[in-house]
Amino acid sequence: MKYKKANVNIAILKYWRKVNALINIPYQTSISVTADNFYTLTNVELDPKATKDIVILDGTALSGISYTRVAHHLDALRKHFKRKEYCIVNSINRVFTKAGYASSASGFAALTAAYIDAIGAKVSKKEMSKLARLGSGSATRSIHGGFVIWHRGNSHDTSYAEKLQVKWPEFRMLFTIIDPSVKKISSRVGMQITIEKAKSYADYVKQSNESVEPLITALKENDIDAVGRIAERAAELMRNVMLEAGLEYHTPKTQQLIQKVKAIRSKHKIPVYYTFDAGPNLILFTLDEYVNEVIRLLPEVKISVSGVGGGITSARS
Repeated sequence: MKYKKANVNIAILKYWRKVNALINIPYQTSISVTADNFYTLTNVELDPKATKDIVILDGTALSGISYTRVAHHLDALRKHFKRKEYCIVNSINRVFTKAGYASSASGFAALTAAYIDAIGAKVSKKEMSKLARLGSGSATRSIHGGFVIWHRGNSHDTSYAEKLQVKWPEFRMLFTIIDPSVKKISSRVGMQITIEKAKSYADYVKQSNESVEPLITALKENDIDAVGRIAERAAELMRNVMLEAGLEYHTPKTQQLIQKVKAIRSKHKIPVYYTFDAGPNLILFTLDEYVNEVIRLLPEVKISVSGVGGGITSARS
């Protein structure tokens, strides 16, 4: 079977909440890195005789909210391309779904690319990123490989992702698995709660957007310490507004690991930094030469190492 493959992306500079939730326009510009070891494979076949979409994930037919999100995205794609056929969707997920890693990003990016392939349309990656964004905001970044910026924009046409001109083959991500369970509050719900309850949200947005240019400079200079400092600050600022809104995605083990990472950095002089999304698991940023030593110093932590991944590709299974 022919698939479209999309890798997950990890936000270094994050967004948290949308100006327009219907088409996923964020308050903040964000910057991410695409990982090469977690991904989604998706095949879409048109079925002119079908009366609804059929969506199969890892061999199981989707239903409920998960099915509705996919069907709504397919409706948006049908409307955009002026098509009517329902689809049979087969996806294979190689992501820790809903544990704080960006499974919806790779999922909706792969779905968008597979649908475009199924109808034989020719679409630029810029346009594809806009369409993927309609399904999941962060999916706009998974269209591209490497280091990616999502321009927040203020409309469908101005909110899109593009690849940054950064070459950094030594950059590594260490995905830690502290808690693989499904998070109790989704990111979409968490964003809405935050804007309703967090009084410092506007200041958070301002500080986040002011970090865009310094981060781009640090990435282009391959400055792991500057990138790491910005990443940690961005993650902690986001967590602060979450806490202000009464949201806590971390467990005690999350906080314990953060302290261990800081200790490794100060005691062993190893440039290793952390980030996190809406979940309990940390992603560590470091360089290839330090990976084995970081793993040795964290023997109790399950770690999966990733390099910098590519954008949308074709695959067979």
